[in-house]
Amino acid sequence: MKPDWQSSRPPGFPGRRFRVGVRLPGWTTGYGLRIFEGLAEFQRRDGKLELHFDQPSGGDLPPEVIDKNWHGDGLIVFRYRAGEAASWRERGIPVVNISTEFPGATPVFPRVTVDNRQVGRAGAEHLAALGLRDFAYVHESTRRYSKERLDAFREAVERLGGRCHVIKSPASSFPIPVRPEMVERGLLGPLSKLPRPCGVLAKDDIAAVSTMRAMKKLGIACPEEMPLLGISDDIVFCHMMDPEISSIPFPGARLGYQAAVLLGRMMSGEEIPGDFRIEVEPGPVMSRESTGRVVLSDELVTRALDHLRGKIHRRVVKVSELAAQVGVSKELLRQRFQAALGRSPKQEIERLRGRHVSERLRNSDLTLEALAEECGFAGGAEVCRFVKRLTGKTPGEIRRG
Repeated sequence: MKPDWQSSRPPGFPGRRFRVGVRLPGWTTGYGLRIFEGLAEFQRRDGKLELHFDQPSGGDLPPEVIDKNWHGDGLIVFRYRAGEAASWRERGIPVVNISTEFPGATPVFPRVTVDNRQVGRAGAEHLAALGLRDFAYVHESTRRYSKERLDAFREAVERLGGRCHVIKSPASSFPIPVRPEMVERGLLGPLSKLPRPCGVLAKDDIAAVSTMRAMKKLGIACPEEMPLLGISDDIVFCHMMDPEISSIPFPGARLGYQAAVLLGRMMSGEEIPGDFRIEVEPGPVMSRESTGRVVLSDELVTRALDHLRGKIHRRVVKVSELAAQVGVSKELLRQRFQAALGRSPKQEIERLRGRHVSERLRNSDLTLEALAEECGFAGGAEVCRFVKRLTGKTPGEIRRG
């Protein structure tokens, strides 16, 4: 079954093919590939776009320069300069911007972007589920997208009863030759002053890598003292670090598809105002080692959580078993969990189990019966009831993302 974002056909085009330029950044390994996945799906369904873009061939193919002098029927670009915007508008070229950023005070072209506020909320909720009370955001203070994420993160932290700390890291304002040194210098002091444990959301995966390297220089244990969460779920930045970085996935395929649909509407003659914006929901958090075990101030709760994480993926753990494991009564365990996490032991057991089942649904092709056997359920029907009760979604809906 196709994902929901592919469920409706794009508007019909006139018979001719449209010459469309695509300009994406070269500073991430996964961003462009995901965008092109969405564009390719649009091509398969409609087939009326002749795409032009600079292909990274190592010089074997001629460059495709997309600047203010580019000629064609439409453009999908990641950011633009004021001079380019003036030139494209003068020649009547429809443009879709797939970045939150734009020059000047108001956008000239409509945008298709990730929902940055939802990103910020998801980051706060993921870190709060670890039992934390202090949270920090590594902020690119010169970027709109980072401010949108920060504002939502701060609101969510306050709603959850936590304390929010902000680390400003204006990386893009530093000259490239000295940027790594300047970024690190700006992180070391603020990170060293954060309370511990403290959950950190970085404005993107690149900032998460910089943050983790600074943590290691300071001797801060990740995740025990400072769990770290990135944004984009880039395969290189997240998987090549030790520990591997948890991240909120960038919905590139859905975003690329929606950008093509919007540009199609514009090239077919529909007037779309420059301040129009489509915001695409990010994927669910990909949880890895960097947001795993946290050492809480209550050592008993920390030991109980360690026991849970070692067992929960294979079977249900009873509260009585958990209490016996840490050597206290069920009632005292309930009180300590409630004080440390704001949840009862039973609620925490179900939360951890639900997260594991959801991750297996998204990241494996196991049948419900096989998943039930692996995770200690009586059968596929019990998996369905459990998932629906905890998430409000069916296993199929979770699997389709």
